[in-house]
Amino acid sequence: MEILTTISDSFESDRFMEPADDLQENIEQNTAWSMEILPHNITDVSLIPEFINEVYITMIPGAGCWETIETAQQIQAVGKQAVPHIAARSFTGTEDLQECLSGLQSAGIKRALLIGGGHSEPAGKISCVMDMLKTGLFAKYGINDFDFAGHPEGNPDDPNSAVHLLEKLRWAEEQGVSARIVTQWSLDTERTNAWISGLREKGVNNPIHLGIPGPSTLKTLMRFAKVCGVKASSTVLRKQGLNLSKLMFVNKPDKIIAELHGYDQLHLFPFGGIEKSSAWLTEWQSKS
Repeated sequence: MEILTTISDSFESDRFMEPADDLQENIEQNTAWSMEILPHNITDVSLIPEFINEVYITMIPGAGCWETIETAQQIQAVGKQAVPHIAARSFTGTEDLQECLSGLQSAGIKRALLIGGGHSEPAGKISCVMDMLKTGLFAKYGINDFDFAGHPEGNPDDPNSAVHLLEKLRWAEEQGVSARIVTQWSLDTERTNAWISGLREKGVNNPIHLGIPGPSTLKTLMRFAKVCGVKASSTVLRKQGLNLSKLMFVNKPDKIIAELHGYDQLHLFPFGGIEKSSAWLTEWQSKS
């Protein structure tokens, strides 16, 4: 990755520093949160604030579904609701998917976030979320509530992601099942707000949960922006540059949240670690 050598001081203070008290007035009232973790972070689940009920489990490309199942069991055991990612392109076929869903059912899972997945090529004949939905297996294994991924900045793995999101939402409406939209994280608040407005203008009334990057260094955000395909956010950071002497600067996304509107809930990506993100979130919640 290219490392640039300058950063605007005004960019630091305007975008990442803690906001003045008046910014807090613009934040949605009584905001609810969820958080996303990797399976290997399960040992830190006790650090997640009590007011967070839903904990999402990232399905890592190349990892087996058993990791997701075991993590879900442990999350459920501490009284929180596990919401696993189920990645379409990870499965070799319906038998593989069925085995995964059976294990999730045993863990008490009733809701899942369905995604295409990080693989560029499918492991079998299941290549997208609609392929999974059309199998009819989710209802068989008691999963009738769905989250679908939203991409305010577009999805590099799917140039038609907006069209496909609407297709999945229509399917859910026709089936009479619950569906929410959980988005990728973004720093481009103007674009995100426009994306939400666009969905509402199309008649989409499903709940929208916006992804928020937790406290982390700029270097970490750059790395995750590249991995996650968050183009606009990466561009914002690259244009400002990265000053090597300030790479340890830890941001707080308060101002980002203050600039967002029209969402139903916020979804935290703890890039800087669960402990740091939980401490910040507890402080943020006490001010809201």
